[in-house]
Amino acid sequence: MLERMETGAGGIVGFRFDGEMTETDYTGTLIPALEKARKDHPTLRILFQIVDFHGWRAHGYWEALKDWPGMRIVDRIAIVGGEKWEEWMNHLPGLFVGFTGIDVRYFTNDHLDAAIDWLREPITLEAE
Repeated sequence: MLERMETGAGGIVGFRFDGEMTETDYTGTLIPALEKARKDHPTLRILFQIVDFHGWRAHGYWEALKDWPGMRIVDRIAIVGGEKWEEWMNHLPGLFVGFTGIDVRYFTNDHLDAAIDWLREPITLEAE
């Protein structure tokens, strides 16, 4: 199940993910929320909080997200989860590979505030 979560910042779209993402989660929650934010903000950042993670069944929706036209304005994704999530990430290191040009970082559950703070940070341009 996927549900929206408040982040306290307009350009940061937050989601709480518990279990398996369904077609309804993808088409009824994820994409509409991202589309609405895309209309209002030139740059988007996404927060995924993984709750009670037992395993992975993506059903292609994570791949479809990579192809969503608005991904070109996403510059950061924060993934927040517990120890079980970290264990699964060792088995699925390529899960968020393919989000080209997007800084993806992982945080433990007790660092949710740090993840949101990181998403709120302004991007500093490196001197050429």
